[in-house]
Amino acid sequence: MLRIHLIQYASKLGDPEYNISRLREYAKRNCRGDGNDVLITPELYVSGYMSKDLLLQIAEPLDGNSISELTEIAREGKCTIVTGIAERDKDTGVVYNSAVAVGENGLVAFYRKRHLPSYGVFDESRYFGIGRGDAPVFPINGTKAGLAICYDAFYPEVSRSLMLKGAKVQLYISAAPDMSRPHFETFIRARAMENVSFVVYVNTIGQYDGLGFFGGSFIVDPLGEVVAKAKYYEEDTVVAEIDPSLVDNYRSIRPILKDYTWDDVRYLLRNYKSGFRVY
Repeated sequence: MLRIHLIQYASKLGDPEYNISRLREYAKRNCRGDGNDVLITPELYVSGYMSKDLLLQIAEPLDGNSISELTEIAREGKCTIVTGIAERDKDTGVVYNSAVAVGENGLVAFYRKRHLPSYGVFDESRYFGIGRGDAPVFPINGTKAGLAICYDAFYPEVSRSLMLKGAKVQLYISAAPDMSRPHFETFIRARAMENVSFVVYVNTIGQYDGLGFFGGSFIVDPLGEVVAKAKYYEEDTVVAEIDPSLVDNYRSIRPILKDYTWDDVRYLLRNYKSGFRVY
């Protein structure tokens, strides 16, 4: 069993120390110390999604102070923390919108957001480089989990890749505003059903420069049923236990892996090459 903590906190913009201190207090109160607790925050929680130009000043490398503090919290609580940071590459200086998974022994996995919305109210390309790496799958107390960020949910190939690499639980951290609510509430359930996986979605809340974020974090089981949900438009924490071993049972009923073929991939690749214009 994994004990999933939806930590739907609003970030204090540009103040990583404050935001991390809230995680520390939460972990002290709520982690049981058996290794099964997984604390999940919204996208860019550590720095604050709407920090704008401050992101370029407070961005840290993966061996920076924030990861050290998160490791200390994970060690004290014997838990795993999944959160979002503004990460600066030590070699190039480029800043990325990154998700990190931190355990008792430090950084377990990280992912640089590959799909950066830069339309309408979004301006991520102004601040962040495009992540080129694969979305990771990593162990949490014996369970394989996958990691992705927000807008990635619009691209089913990301979730499918996580499933093919063995993930039974997919973790999406997010900073989605009000107008995106119907999309995410639909797509996250679809990603769970089409991959027969648990999917966890944690979204931020608050009003920033007139832009509202709806919260509504939730967990979906492999058949698409919502098994836990946080409040809309206010801070909230929800704890739910899930049993990843049930995924094998679900997949025996709906054998998505057995029926998936190389032709599915070949067809997609052929059409991508022949009919798609890369911008």
